[in-house]
Amino acid sequence: MKDYSKKIITIPNLLSMFRLVLAFVFLVLYVNADTRTAYRSALGVLLLSAVTDVADGKIARHFHMVSEFGKILDPIADKVTQGFVMLALISRYPLMIAETVIFLLKECYMGIRGLQVIKATGWNDGALWFGKVNTVLLYGSFLIMILWYGMPEILANGLIILCCLSIIACFLLYRREFQRLLSEQ
Repeated sequence: MKDYSKKIITIPNLLSMFRLVLAFVFLVLYVNADTRTAYRSALGVLLLSAVTDVADGKIARHFHMVSEFGKILDPIADKVTQGFVMLALISRYPLMIAETVIFLLKECYMGIRGLQVIKATGWNDGALWFGKVNTVLLYGSFLIMILWYGMPEILANGLIILCCLSIIACFLLYRREFQRLLSEQ
């Protein structure tokens, strides 16, 4: 069996790179949308991104193409996509600014602390269960907010607050996990 752990060019990594391109395409389509059809086109790009996200993970595991580069690139593609969706949604939901700021603070911490953990322990096993739950919640709320164009502000704000709480909980759980890993050194 071929060892893909040190490879950069693999099918899963190409799919993650494609997701980075799709994130930019989504943002451009959404920001320039002027009809429901245009918003649906942006949504279609976001759904394609989600499908490629699932596919790259399944292909990597099934065909033993998991690589160290992919373990870093995949979450970057996720975070860029999530960040771009939040930026796009700010135009319709002003409270999304708070979610975006909390998200950026969490991701800056995760990037810095994650690199420290990798350097000290070599641990890089990808997202933990609570990170995956947070991602599902974020994407679910994004889809609802994009699909339901005339969503009442109170419902949108409720979804945004729920996402903010999820991001904070995820941050606290990762912080605890990183501290545990570093304390074992």
